[in-house]
Amino acid sequence: MVKLWFCRSNDIGGWLIRLLTWSQWNHVAIEVNGYIYEAVTDGGVRRIHARGYGDSWDDAQSVRVPVDDLGAVLLFLQNQVGKPYDWRALPAIPFRWTWQHPHKWFCSELAAKALMVGGRDVTSEKAYRVTPQDLSRVLMEGAAEAEVAQSSPW
Repeated sequence: MVKLWFCRSNDIGGWLIRLLTWSQWNHVAIEVNGYIYEAVTDGGVRRIHARGYGDSWDDAQSVRVPVDDLGAVLLFLQNQVGKPYDWRALPAIPFRWTWQHPHKWFCSELAAKALMVGGRDVTSEKAYRVTPQDLSRVLMEGAAEAEVAQSSPW
């Protein structure tokens, strides 16, 4: 079991990402064994402690997602740490460039690929882009086996 975090910040960067991805969320991170793996603009893919993660956002929801092979997910994520952020992910949306670039990651693409490596289908291999909205729709809106928890500082 892994946990996906869907996060929203109310800064200009968060607003822009939500606008370009047609999503209520501007960030997705994946939690495995008490650590968060995420692709961020200022450093690329990183691993940080999960404690208090949801409280660091203006709004955050988490969803527990069963996977067939947790070890494969963890190995995949560990091998991605240090890879750069995929800066062309947002402007590429209208051009339908492939999201499966193995050397750089957009946050939701990293989470989607990790789930796929673990045996969980969350999108088509042929999808040209995976946004926070895409993952939210699949995992939070109607996923009968998902446990959703909300976190908000208010």
